[in-house]
Amino acid sequence: MNLFFRRLTYFVVLLLFNCTSKEFSYSRFIVGGHCEIKFSYHSEKTAEKIISQIEDELVRIDSLLNRFSEKSLVSELNRNLRVKAPGDIIYLFALSDSVAQLTDGLFDISIAPLVEIWGFYKHEFKNPDSAEIEKIKKLVDYRKIRLKNDSIIIPEGMKVDLGGIAQGFAADRVKMVLKKYNVISALINIGGEIAVIGQSPKGRPWRIGIKNPRGEGIIETIELKDEALSTSGDYEKFFLINNKRYPHIINPKTGFPASDFVSVTTFAKNAAFADAIATAMAIMGPEKSLIFLDSLGIGGIIYYEENGCLQRVEKR
Repeated sequence: MNLFFRRLTYFVVLLLFNCTSKEFSYSRFIVGGHCEIKFSYHSEKTAEKIISQIEDELVRIDSLLNRFSEKSLVSELNRNLRVKAPGDIIYLFALSDSVAQLTDGLFDISIAPLVEIWGFYKHEFKNPDSAEIEKIKKLVDYRKIRLKNDSIIIPEGMKVDLGGIAQGFAADRVKMVLKKYNVISALINIGGEIAVIGQSPKGRPWRIGIKNPRGEGIIETIELKDEALSTSGDYEKFFLINNKRYPHIINPKTGFPASDFVSVTTFAKNAAFADAIATAMAIMGPEKSLIFLDSLGIGGIIYYEENGCLQRVEKR
């Protein structure tokens, strides 16, 4: 068979595959947020198997990283200061350390004691004084987390919280399941952390809406193809006291909630990386965030307030 007919045969097979693909979906509240997955596949029986494996993986991740579950690996670590962990969780802690170094400690999974004294875990606002904040800040230092073979070790008084990276990590793990079955079109949304495979079933890039941080609906729509997206906003979890907003993202260096952002969106190949970077950028402020994005070679969209007006800057 000559080259022309080989190419023609390949085109016909691909066309038939696309025509017979069906769309499947999975939805559940897990890993601390609403999870929605859509993908196209040619076999309904295999698609059901894929969904079952996605479910198992998300349940497993939730059982390991959910700090609100007394039985989770993270809770066990916070109680006992040492725990054995599977390889992918060791990798996640190593990735968290790498991002912490990249951001000069602005992303720090040992932030839990500070989040706790501000009342975010129990949704009861507290206003700790400077002396209390200074005392608790001494417990927050990612450099004191140790990885030794298959064990994670933290010092007395430290507590970890992987909320700033766990959902992105979960999206990456789901993507791995889909890739294993050669899925070529998928949208993964775990608590607003987005990862996509290929293009939409319509043959165009996936269109993702960014929430209006100061109103209803979508403020803008962006296109993604084989990429991940993460958004952190001061509208997600916050206290509003005397018209002052206190978001749940805490600056480890000051001990106070971040104040120089409204919404930060980052783009990267890896959803966990995008998730962690967005958390750090929320603390940096717009000017430093743009310089930081440029140094990493990734894109982002930042909304902030100036004189009561919403401002936007972008680096793509």
